[in-house]
Amino acid sequence: MVKEAIVLAGGLGTRLRSEVKALPKSMAPIRDRPFLEYLFDYLIANGVEKLILSVGYKSAAIQDHFSNRYKHTDIEYVVEASPLGTGGAIKNAMQAVTGDYVIVTNGDSLITADIQKQYQAQLDLDADVSFALKPMKQFDRYGRITIGENHSITAFEEKQAVEEGLINAGLYIFKRQSFDRLQFPEKFSIEKEYFESHLQSQHFIGIQTSGYFLDIGIPKDFAKAQYEIGLFPNIDRSWTLFLDRDGVINKKIDGDYVRSIDQFEVLPGVIDALQIMSQHVGKIIVVTNQQGVGKGLMSTSQVEAIHEHFKDIVKSVGVHIDALYYAPQLAEENSIMRKPNIGMAMQAKADFPDIDFNKSIMIGDSISDMEFGKGAGMHGVYISQAELQTDDFYTVHSLFTFSEIIETIL
Repeated sequence: MVKEAIVLAGGLGTRLRSEVKALPKSMAPIRDRPFLEYLFDYLIANGVEKLILSVGYKSAAIQDHFSNRYKHTDIEYVVEASPLGTGGAIKNAMQAVTGDYVIVTNGDSLITADIQKQYQAQLDLDADVSFALKPMKQFDRYGRITIGENHSITAFEEKQAVEEGLINAGLYIFKRQSFDRLQFPEKFSIEKEYFESHLQSQHFIGIQTSGYFLDIGIPKDFAKAQYEIGLFPNIDRSWTLFLDRDGVINKKIDGDYVRSIDQFEVLPGVIDALQIMSQHVGKIIVVTNQQGVGKGLMSTSQVEAIHEHFKDIVKSVGVHIDALYYAPQLAEENSIMRKPNIGMAMQAKADFPDIDFNKSIMIGDSISDMEFGKGAGMHGVYISQAELQTDDFYTVHSLFTFSEIIETIL
């Protein structure tokens, strides 16, 4: 087990300056906790007993917050008087390393790789550095890494738009002696002047991980982090999932209503998503506006027949829907039961007193759904094909996409 970790926390965070003006990027607040705390928790859970922080820009904010210990784990600071580049920072921090191997990770990204698996592969293959590699699709923000036999890295490719590939997730295990015996300038790039320049002379391996990955370096991903790092890992069986129906569970009919079982078409991936989510939350509840009833276009019995049909579909794959509530009132009635009003949420609370709205997620495809969730004190997840950035709710493309994210995180 690797017991020491170097954390590169000296970056300027230029792209995130609009969000975090007075702090170093690694101290960016994620739901009132600095990002570094989440990273430290992960490292400590993986056996790290000593944290070596390479700091520079606004380092006092880090030192004042953590001092020399975090949760019974020692912290040692190595301060850059001026920026040394990623390589110079690592070389400088190596002075504080006592073991034969050390984890090196960026202070502004989180990858939940299996560190012990990566370390064991490094020992078995006698590698100088092992990389955590994350499979990714349709990206241009990261360079791509190719691997060959026995996980050996064969090439580092420049950043470019690619359909899919393996990215460097920013978590390494260094064999200290292999690095220390090389000569480097005081300031240098670890990527260019070590990894790329010594690809043939040293043995670098890449270990693929399916773990969660996020780099908070740009505002869009910093907004994601508030949910993916600060909130969603807390989901457990005490949580409740509220779902809108049309557009979330089943296909909408443009300009009309789903009036019969024959018109009820479950969207792709929804059944799989519900199977995944049912393993992580305690209750699943559907809340839907159905003013087609109020307009006389369909009856309450037709709506209820559709709901029973849906319950039967998901029951056949082991998913239990705890309740389906619908509001038949017309929009102009402004009924408390019709979203965005919270009548259906209060009905659910009356029927299931153990529901905690602070531990509830509302998933919908309309702003009305988001207002409903916010009004009840829930966390909003908005289904949209547009890339929206807002502090008010989290955005995904589909219910299945959301379930995949949750499965990766949990």
